[in-house]
Amino acid sequence: MKRRPLPLNALRSFEVAGRLESFTKASHELNVTQGAVSRQVQHLEDVLGRQLFERQHRRLKLTRPGRNLLVSLTAAFDSIELAVSRIENRPDDTQLKVLSPLTFAMRWIVPRLGRFQMEHPDLQVQLGTYSDDAAPVDFNETDIAIRFADVPGDQLVHEFLTGERLLPVCHPNLAKELDKPEDLAKVALLHCSAQREDWRIWLSGTGIKGVDPDRGPVFATLDMAMEAAASGFGVVISDPAMIGEYVLTKRLMVPFDLPIDSPYAYSLCYPEGRLERRKVRAFRDWLMAEIKLESDKRNIAQLKSGVPETPQK
Repeated sequence: MKRRPLPLNALRSFEVAGRLESFTKASHELNVTQGAVSRQVQHLEDVLGRQLFERQHRRLKLTRPGRNLLVSLTAAFDSIELAVSRIENRPDDTQLKVLSPLTFAMRWIVPRLGRFQMEHPDLQVQLGTYSDDAAPVDFNETDIAIRFADVPGDQLVHEFLTGERLLPVCHPNLAKELDKPEDLAKVALLHCSAQREDWRIWLSGTGIKGVDPDRGPVFATLDMAMEAAASGFGVVISDPAMIGEYVLTKRLMVPFDLPIDSPYAYSLCYPEGRLERRKVRAFRDWLMAEIKLESDKRNIAQLKSGVPETPQK
C-alpha cells in the first residue's frame, strides 16, 4: 500500500506541544524557536482542516480532535523510539527512571527496592521525587511515575495502586494527654501544604466537633510534618502504610483507632505503549505485586502492637 505523504515535522511539533501544553516548552525540547513550533502546528491545522488547540492566555488547551490525535501520536512516537532503542541496544534500556511523591518514595518504595533489584539485577533504578501533585511529568525524562492525583488534561494511562487511609498519629508522650478525640483542640494540628484537606476530611468523616481543621503549622512535605510529630510538636494525619518505621521505633503511635478512607489514591502513570519496554513492565508488575502483598497484611491493630497504649486517666 502506498503511504500518503505526511507532514512529519509538523506532527512532531504538535505532539511535543500537546504533551507539554506549551509552545515555549516544546521549543526547548525540539531545540527550535517558539515561532517555529507555532508555525508547524498552524501548518498541521491547515492540512487537516481542524483546530487542534484553543489559544488561551498564556496556555494551550487541546480541542477534542487535538486530544484524539495526541493520544495516537504519542503512542506512535513511543513505538518508534522503542524500535530504534532495540536496534541501537542503548545503555538506557537498563536504566529505569521512576518518579514518585517524596513520602511514598521514602516510606514505601525505598524500604522494598532491594527486592526489586534482586529480581532484576540488570536494571539500574533512578528514583526521583516531587512534592507538587499538580506538576506535569516529562515522560521523555521519566519512564514511569506514581501520582497521588490524576492531572486533568494529561494523556496518560492511570492504573490504581492503593487508596489512602487517614489516621491521626503523634508521639506516645503526647498521646497521654489525649483522652478523647475532642482533646485534639488542645494540641497543635500539623499540616502538609499539599494535603491541607486531610484534617478536614478526617474530622468530617468521624463526626468530631469542636476542633478547627485549619489550625496549626504547615510544612512543605508530609515527611517534615511527621518528623515534627515524632518530636512531640503536635498531631499529624497520615496513612498507616507510611508510619511503620516510626511505630516500630516508638516515635509515633495511633491515639484513636478511627480510620477514614481518603477520597484520594495513588496511581501508576505512563504513556500508552510504555509497557512494551521490558524495564517498565518489570517495575510495574513488581510494584503491583508488592501493593497486593501489603494490602493483605495491612492492619491497624498490627501498627499499634508493640507501642504503649494510651493510658486511661
